[in-house]
Amino acid sequence: MYKMYKQQPFVQISPLTEAEYQRWAGLLAERLGIIVPKERKMFLQSKIWSRMREIGYQRYDKYWEFINSGIEGNLEWSQLVDRLTVHETSFFRHQPSFDLVAEDIHAHLDATDEVLKYKMWSVSCATGEEAYSLALVAHHICQQTDKTCYYGVTATDVSSPAIALAKQGIFGVDKKPQINSMYHSYLDDLNNEMFTLSSKIKRRMAFGVFNLLDVKRPSQVKYDLIYCQHVLMYFERSVRRQILDGLVTHLNTGGLLILGQTEINAWSHPAMQRVEKGRTLAFRLK
Repeated sequence: MYKMYKQQPFVQISPLTEAEYQRWAGLLAERLGIIVPKERKMFLQSKIWSRMREIGYQRYDKYWEFINSGIEGNLEWSQLVDRLTVHETSFFRHQPSFDLVAEDIHAHLDATDEVLKYKMWSVSCATGEEAYSLALVAHHICQQTDKTCYYGVTATDVSSPAIALAKQGIFGVDKKPQINSMYHSYLDDLNNEMFTLSSKIKRRMAFGVFNLLDVKRPSQVKYDLIYCQHVLMYFERSVRRQILDGLVTHLNTGGLLILGQTEINAWSHPAMQRVEKGRTLAFRLK
């Protein structure tokens, strides 16, 4: 059984040597495709160090052995990944991109006579704010029409702890101002400090752990929208292109791929066409 450790008193841990840095950085590149350049060595050291202190390890080599030791090691790896991947996020973090999402849903709605079916994928959802933002946009549009609407949001992240929080869908009231007041009727206050999303929205969500390095694995599920922001920056350029090429295979015909404006340069794909929309970076499957 996975061991539970009590908080340990402060212990002095030596800085990562160059060989240890290469070893740990190599593990992240191998398992996650994430690159930790030398200028971020201190970031890597501080995250590993803090986790080692939490569970009582004083030597990097012993912690390395634990990380690579079967079931317990796999569980501990998920805890370390949670510290090494950034989860700073917010609702409607890039409004122009969400405006484009709304336009695309409206276009699909106008093109159908009776029933709208619209599937979305939040590729790196962290603790859920991005995914729930997509759901709020879709839900609000569906509430304004007499047509039957079926929408769904698949939300994934490499971090198991982040996905666990996202599934709960409970947020501090300090995040409520990030959400336009027209969506507030779809929020439920739990108390003076916390709120959640309505059950009607939550049942449209599906959360899961997913490693972007596996994006080229065949899947029968196709999406009308793939939202991929604030994640490609952690991969080297060649891996970014491989990920994007893989995401293309998960789109329905006419499907929309929305990216972060500064995360990729000069990417093109023969099956994709650039969408001209101010302050956004998006492509559509021909």
